Amino acid sequence: MQSCGGVKAGESLPSAGRNRGGDPVVEQGGQAEEAAGPEDRARLKAFGLRMKLLRVSRGWSQEQLAEAAGMHRTFVGQVERGQRGMNILGLWRLSRAFGVPIGDLFTDVEGRPIP
Repeated sequence: MQSCGGVKAGESLPSAGRNRGGDPVVEQGGQAEEAAGPEDRARLKAFGLRMKLLRVSRGWSQEQLAEAAGMHRTFVGQVERGQRGMNILGLWRLSRAFGVPIGDLFTDVEGRPIP
C-alpha cells in the first residue's frame, strides 16, 4: 500500500473536532491529538472569521455556503466559530464555492496572510 504524507491508501484523512474541555482536537489515523495550544485556537478562529466574511460578503447563509461547497450546515458553523478544522479537500471545495484561489482563504480583508 502506498503512503502519501503519512496517510496510507485506504486510510481516512485527518479530521478535527473538540475534546471534552472544548479544546480543538485533530484526529489522524484513529489517534486524537489536541491542538498545540492558543496559537492553533487563534488560527482556527482567524480562518473561521475569514470564511464568514467571504460568506457574508456574498449575502449567503451558512446553509447556502454548505450547499455550494458540499458540506453540512452545522460543520460550516463550527468552522466559522473556530471549533473545527478542515482538511485540504474541504479547502478546495470552499475555494471553488467562493470562486477564489485557495490562498485567498488564508488572507485578511487587506490581503495580508492571517497568522
